[in-house]
Amino acid sequence: MRHCLAISLGLAWGIAVGHSLLAMQLDDDLAGKDLIVTGHIQGLPERDDRRLRFNLRVNSAVTAAGQAIPVEHFPAKLQLSWYLYQRKGSLSDLPALAIGDEWQLRVRLKRPRGFVNPAGFDYHAWLLRQGIGATGYVIDHRNNHHLNSGDDYFNLDDWINQQRYQLQQWIVARSKSSERGILIALLIGDSALVDKSQWARMQQTGTSHLIAISGLHVGFLAIFGFYVGLSLGKCVQLVWHRCPALMIAWCSAILCASFYSALAGFNIPTVRTLIMLVVFYLACLGRRSINIADIFCLALALVVVLDPLAALDMGFWLSFGAVALLLIYFSGRLVPKQTAEPWSGYSVANLIVGFIRSQWAMFIGLLVPLSVLVSCVSLVAPVANGIAIPLITFLVVPLLLVSAATRNLLGDTSDFLLSGAGWLMEILKIFLEGLLAVGGAWSSPVVAFSPTLALLIALSCCVLLLPKGLFPRVLGWCGLLLGVGLGIVIDPPNQPDLKLKILDVGQGSAFVVQVGEKTLVYDTGPKYTDDFNAGSGIVAPYLYAQGINHINRLVVSHGDMDHAGGLTGLLEKIAVEHLFAGEPEKIPPEVANTIESQSCHQASEWQWQKVRFQFLQFAQATGTSANNHSCVLLISYAGQHILLPGDIETSVENQLLRNQNLPEKLNVLLAAHHGSRTSSGAGFVNKMQPEVVIYSAGYRSQHGHPHRQVRQRYQAVGSRELNTAYSGAILFEWDQGSLHLVREYRQSNRRYWFD
Repeated sequence: MRHCLAISLGLAWGIAVGHSLLAMQLDDDLAGKDLIVTGHIQGLPERDDRRLRFNLRVNSAVTAAGQAIPVEHFPAKLQLSWYLYQRKGSLSDLPALAIGDEWQLRVRLKRPRGFVNPAGFDYHAWLLRQGIGATGYVIDHRNNHHLNSGDDYFNLDDWINQQRYQLQQWIVARSKSSERGILIALLIGDSALVDKSQWARMQQTGTSHLIAISGLHVGFLAIFGFYVGLSLGKCVQLVWHRCPALMIAWCSAILCASFYSALAGFNIPTVRTLIMLVVFYLACLGRRSINIADIFCLALALVVVLDPLAALDMGFWLSFGAVALLLIYFSGRLVPKQTAEPWSGYSVANLIVGFIRSQWAMFIGLLVPLSVLVSCVSLVAPVANGIAIPLITFLVVPLLLVSAATRNLLGDTSDFLLSGAGWLMEILKIFLEGLLAVGGAWSSPVVAFSPTLALLIALSCCVLLLPKGLFPRVLGWCGLLLGVGLGIVIDPPNQPDLKLKILDVGQGSAFVVQVGEKTLVYDTGPKYTDDFNAGSGIVAPYLYAQGINHINRLVVSHGDMDHAGGLTGLLEKIAVEHLFAGEPEKIPPEVANTIESQSCHQASEWQWQKVRFQFLQFAQATGTSANNHSCVLLISYAGQHILLPGDIETSVENQLLRNQNLPEKLNVLLAAHHGSRTSSGAGFVNKMQPEVVIYSAGYRSQHGHPHRQVRQRYQAVGSRELNTAYSGAILFEWDQGSLHLVREYRQSNRRYWFD
């Protein structure tokens, strides 16, 4: 009964906090309007070549006309972007924003919103967890000016972030290492400067958990603090023999762990470790014994009470799951007798064997969770972590901490230590790249097990992790090998004849067509920033979740950024056999030289099983816009037709009608150019009369797609309208000659924070 009550109270608390955060989001009536807000800069600003992104803690807000907006009816925190603006033929400079400074800004906002796809990152949930009630951008205007310096008032959170920012800029200025982005992440938990290639390397080797400050680093610093405090206490005992040296050691351990957790911005792994350490050392201070499982459960309870939406973060499950796994694995085993001092009673051999066994337990225990959460498992992770963990934990992190602590006192010594940390990371980089080269494609295979196979593998892993004697280990090995083998050689059951997925990529387009084992991708979505594009951030995770590790045909309709922006990012993640392009001359040379490619305007039709693919040909006038060079792909199955026309305009639509290249009627049509009024002419719409028309458009896009006149034309012929801005990803499945499934992920995978 008590457990049911506790779970009910926890659920109620989580729901209440979630809805209170939703209530703080921007009112729809204020979206898209010019507003003047004042507030303090919060968090670490992120700067690149074209914009500055930061959080603003709001003090007051008024409309452009000067009408005050009640603070209780306005978001408490905003996420804003300040872009470079064109002024008199030259670009304006981005301002220098200091944490804690007060600014008045003219902004344009919208409610938080993220893409909704079957796999990938839920950006909306992340914004909700951060308490961000609106996102938007700063408008270039005379109203923008600095009001007060952050030195005029004190806020603990801002002070901590100021120290973190100073350390970030210190490493940027003093380190020459190519791995300095990782050094910053290790010191202050900020991974903004870790580039894509470094992330990919660490993820493929299973060492990405070490990039940001992890619980392991906090634990190491606690041990360091313990021995520093113990040494200090014993020195004091020389003068005052009754000095409680152990109490000083315990307090020192808590202070060191708290300090390092603050540097990390109190992320989930560090908070979990900090709570467990504090509870343990407080029990020591009170001279009470406490079970490690109770400490773990208390940390879990406190984290979800302090941050009820933490369960929406993948790191929450992996962090607590990994610790629970180690507790289960090492429980019931004989260990050396414990004393009050950490690690006393253990020999070096015991520590090495324990470390190897822990890596084995983590690899086996996280095999299924990782395949479910990220559809990828690093087979070289035990070896990579066997080197990376001790190197980073016992060498790199101490060098960074000592270097940071002495940077203002011993400049040359500090720089030498920082260089040493960078040099060690360069060595680790060479080792990890060599490991990936040896492992090849099998270093980090894409896996997507069916529920039945996942259950079989999970049970087999449990047998391997349980103490000897409970179950024969051979059963675990047989079940594991059988499950993995079946997952590789057997196709997923009940596959439809044709599957079409329209992914939610905002103002852009990306489509995945699956016919049995064959995969075609039409367009790769836009590039948003240097660090995020739809190809690597949306298309690739979806393919991974489907167990797809290569693309048979990739079509880039034309060179516009909203269709081709994700090309390079996708190719970094997924192998491609053949590339078709509407504008081959715009394909980057490094892509064209490595992949067999050709113009779609000269390509022959082909057939996969019962599905026929055909690029419709038309005369391309010179001097026309890039839109009219788009690949127009017709997909036919059992007398039903799907048309993907890219961004063609009315002139090309009319030409296709005159050439009689089109079928009598379309079942599914992607509205050309996202529903722009330059396309979907009246003659084309009246002739095709599609049963379903899809607009792949951004929510509240500045382009206003789909246009009102276009919508009226499709409504007049009775077409069913679907828009990724409101439906999220859209799935169509055809089987046995008919369409039997249409799924809108914003409805079928409903979350309470969706609009």
